Amino acid sequence: MPTYISKLLSRLKHPNPLRPQHTPHRWTQPAYGKQIQFAPLPDNSQKLDKTGIKYVQSTAGSLLYYSRAVDPTMLPALNDISTSQAAPTVETKNKIQWLLDFVATYANATIRYCKSDMILYVESDAAYLVMPNAKSRYAGHFYLSNKANPSLSRPSRNGPIPTECKTIRNVVASAAQAETAGIFNNSQIAIPIRRALEALGHPQLPTPIKTDNTTAHSFVHANIRKKRSKTWDMRYNWLRDRAAKRELYIYWDKGVNNDADHFTKHHSPTHHRAEHKKFILKGFHLSQYNGVRVTSILHSIVDAALVTCQSNARVC
Repeated sequence: MPTYISKLLSRLKHPNPLRPQHTPHRWTQPAYGKQIQFAPLPDNSQKLDKTGIKYVQSTAGSLLYYSRAVDPTMLPALNDISTSQAAPTVETKNKIQWLLDFVATYANATIRYCKSDMILYVESDAAYLVMPNAKSRYAGHFYLSNKANPSLSRPSRNGPIPTECKTIRNVVASAAQAETAGIFNNSQIAIPIRRALEALGHPQLPTPIKTDNTTAHSFVHANIRKKRSKTWDMRYNWLRDRAAKRELYIYWDKGVNNDADHFTKHHSPTHHRAEHKKFILKGFHLSQYNGVRVTSILHSIVDAALVTCQSNARVC
């Protein structure tokens, strides 16, 4: 969508940032040695008038459409903004301005999809107590790849299809419960996609769903001694039923290998710059700083790669 962001910034009269903004949101600086974790203070800044409310809601809606289409990396920021867009404040508008600086830096995000066996893979993650009112956030990274044993070798990456980043509606009692809720919600989305692929003539193995939480993994496979798991919602037992029917295959892997982690937390600029290329072609970095447009060298590199991709499918 090469002109979508430029037209949006022009309509909103948002100036280009003086320096690149590599994160769509503010991030939390780690406080090493801190023993007590305090919840963030409530937003007591001034509420916006009707014009400000319309500005926040229209901008968030426009960016949500763009993020679902080509740039899912801004979904955590939009999920954070959505909690207050019904009654936005000055702080909400500041978050919108920060996000617009980010999309001005990465103004032409592009996703590449490569040929594969059309096997559905899901990576699930959750962040505990990161939303207002003690809510938690879950994310799901869905993509199609070749047949592989996920417990032995990681399938080759491909462009993401639906990328989920949503708030868990109920207040969960533990990080393991949040992770299980994330697996449950992502599995609910995976089942219709799986059936659509089968109807299109692409037979599916039990859909692999990756989690980095050992308690959630053991809960699904009934490998733990239950004491307090009755406090978990009964619908989570649906996961055991689907696993027994071999529609889902839920397995554990290290957190560094879980791409869904990128969509659950507010990471630092260093992390974003390192992880951004996993989801978006980094060559399309179209921004203006002080009237200088940086495109020619990057475009030539990407164009050469696309020509090679078209001539040789294996290289792609």
